Amino acid sequence: MSIMGTTTLMSLQEFERLDSPEKLELLKGELIQVSLPKRRHGEICKRIFKPLDAAFERCRAAGPESRLGEVYLEMGYLLSGEPPILLGPDVSITHPNQPGEEWYLGAPLVAFEVVSDNDRAARLDEKVAEYLAHGAQEVWVIYPIKRHAWVYRQGTARLETHAIRSD
Repeated sequence: MSIMGTTTLMSLQEFERLDSPEKLELLKGELIQVSLPKRRHGEICKRIFKPLDAAFERCRAAGPESRLGEVYLEMGYLLSGEPPILLGPDVSITHPNQPGEEWYLGAPLVAFEVVSDNDRAARLDEKVAEYLAHGAQEVWVIYPIKRHAWVYRQGTARLETHAIRSD
């Protein structure tokens, strides 16, 4: 929580006691208030989620033994307990059999962040670094206005301008 340039750090236990209608995240103990998604943002997230989810379901139907994670809209991931890092990417794919009860433990296999007007570059960079440091294989940062995305993997970044491609 920031007050007049001062950052107050919060524990995971304090975070869990909050009663707020807003979407909240914790980044190294700092409370981040995320504004409710606007319609265009939600539509973009849905356009990412639906084909991914459908593809995963087709793979499961073709080979039930296939080891696939789950595809989610706005799922919580507890990356670290101390300092607490609890993030909720716009769209995500879990690791196969990823543990967790309240939230998934560790980063998702792939995180998709759709950039909104109020997102700060420094905070997005920090989130990308935390996802990758805690087990994500890829992080997509999607810029709807520019119609491109940056795809981050450990030690690399590439610009996608036409279609989503991933190993």
